Amino acid sequence: MRRKSGIIIWLVIIITIPALFLTWQYVDYRSASRVLPAEMSMAGLLVEGMTPDHALNALEVAFATPVEVTYRGQPLSLSPDSVELRYNAEETRASLDEILAARSGFDGFIAHVLRRPPEPVDVPVAVAFSEERLAGFLARIAMQYDQSPQGPVPLPASLTFRPGEPGYELDVESSRARLAAALTSATERQVELVVRTDEAPPLEMDTLGQLLQSLLDDHASLIPGIFVKDLQTGDELEINADIAYAGLSVLKISILEETYRILDAPLDPEITEWLSNTLGVTSSNFQANLLLRDVIGEGDGYRGAENLTGSMNYLGLRNTFMVAPYDEVGALTIVTPANSRTDITTEPDPYMQTTPLDIGLLLEMIHQCSHGGGALMTAYPGAFTADECSQMIEWLAQNRIDSLIEAGVSPETVVAHKHGFTGDTHADAALVLSPGGDFVLVVYLYRPQWLEWEESSSLIADIAAATYNYFNSTQ
Repeated sequence: MRRKSGIIIWLVIIITIPALFLTWQYVDYRSASRVLPAEMSMAGLLVEGMTPDHALNALEVAFATPVEVTYRGQPLSLSPDSVELRYNAEETRASLDEILAARSGFDGFIAHVLRRPPEPVDVPVAVAFSEERLAGFLARIAMQYDQSPQGPVPLPASLTFRPGEPGYELDVESSRARLAAALTSATERQVELVVRTDEAPPLEMDTLGQLLQSLLDDHASLIPGIFVKDLQTGDELEINADIAYAGLSVLKISILEETYRILDAPLDPEITEWLSNTLGVTSSNFQANLLLRDVIGEGDGYRGAENLTGSMNYLGLRNTFMVAPYDEVGALTIVTPANSRTDITTEPDPYMQTTPLDIGLLLEMIHQCSHGGGALMTAYPGAFTADECSQMIEWLAQNRIDSLIEAGVSPETVVAHKHGFTGDTHADAALVLSPGGDFVLVVYLYRPQWLEWEESSSLIADIAAATYNYFNSTQ
């Protein structure tokens, strides 16, 4: 009897303990069901542990909060009302209830008892906005904040250039997608708009031309002739570069070129002395005439001038000529396209003339030849070597006057040039070998009757400084 009673007691215990456990689990399950389960989110908001009402209210607050927007760091705000954003709490609750109902019942209880983690679920949220209103918002942002690239600006006071500025353009489609996502998110309500950057325009010759013209505007009675050439890119700038001017001592550059065309290096000491005095500070006309007579003219200075003119024409420099040696007169002048113009004149010397363009192109040819190519070597095969053309540049670089183009560049810059002047015309023509690139600069200035040295030397130095700064800009 006692044994039977013991068995009954054990049976009761065996049945009671699981029942109590399941009852406790059911109570816990029912309690847990009053809040939303783990791994549940709504519009990006993790709602685990919230009551349904709490979660729905949190969504309502979030969707009423403006979206924080930035355009390249500029803070802006997008009000939900401005895009007619509407949050439907009732429809959202229905979606939530449907998902909760699917998770309830026996299967849900067993999962709770077994502590089986729930599958992540994102409850659909009923929220919408006006695409048209959003497009209007983006259009207003683009109109207000987009900017076109701005080119460099000349600064006459400093003879420099203000760098160009990049442009900015709103990427409307990419930004629309980001804003749409933010408007329908309860958590990610900050948006950096997508803005495309257009690079700033580079500094170009036209801008240098604007700066040089601003300098010339202060000297209205002058007739300037300027030629600039970028020896790296071939870009050119011309201001009256095809006007005929007196050849002056600048034409001694052509005498130098013709001497090396006819003679082979190394040159005789006597020829070297003539060149030194012709091209240096003394700028001897007498010894320039010796080169015309004894080297270029085979004993006749006038023939030397004629041969020089023929060579210039053969090189395509048809506005450059000499009909007589320095300080002598010729029978007739030569008609050229430059001196045939009726719209403008500098009353050039009838016996020797050139243009800024012609003399600039000759300097370019010498520079190209010093690098083993160019028109001189093409026109006169075998007549020049790169070393001979480099010697020509060295001759011109020894002309140190600390004025004109030299005064406008840094002291360490090589300026291979020849200057010249009469009462009404002052000029300087140079190869400038600068850190930022090699370039040709030729400047002629003419004023009827008389041109003051103080005015011309200062203006040419400023022109040189502006041009040097163009080629050595940090942009």
